[in-house]
Amino acid sequence: MTGPHVLYQVPYATWPVRAIMAAVSLFFVLAIFGWWLPKAIRLLRNLPSLSAGPAVAGLVIAVVPVLIGFGPLVVLIALIRNPMAYVTTTGVTKESVFQRNPVSFDWREVKHVYCRLGGDGGVTQIDLISTDGRRIELGNTGGVDFESMYALFKNQLGSMVVDQCEHAPR
Repeated sequence: MTGPHVLYQVPYATWPVRAIMAAVSLFFVLAIFGWWLPKAIRLLRNLPSLSAGPAVAGLVIAVVPVLIGFGPLVVLIALIRNPMAYVTTTGVTKESVFQRNPVSFDWREVKHVYCRLGGDGGVTQIDLISTDGRRIELGNTGGVDFESMYALFKNQLGSMVVDQCEHAPR
């Protein structure tokens, strides 16, 4: 027995986007964790010899960039993993970046579908909400025909569940 037929496969990011974003993220990760972190550790080692005011300022100066560095690190991990979303004959599934279990629900579980239009009038994002509140966000990273996917959702689920597309806020 075979699984459900995949109608659409939506990657987190396409190869060109992944390459550019990975390079930028890697630059920040290396700069913060490779260059700044050793300096911050030296700064933190000298804190006990300082009075309270300079010690707090030094702590903030040392720690804040390291905390900010986790943002590009998470982006880099997501780009490496590149989770996929699948629209199948039975429902919708989206892989997670950090969890093993994907978010998945069948057509009967879809409570509402939201749609956003880009500046050119094309569909750029589709959000599906399940009856129990789970959410799958599909963003058009390129190469996926979101207009026909939107039409599929409208035909499969009806206009009571599928909203008209709205323009993204500017």
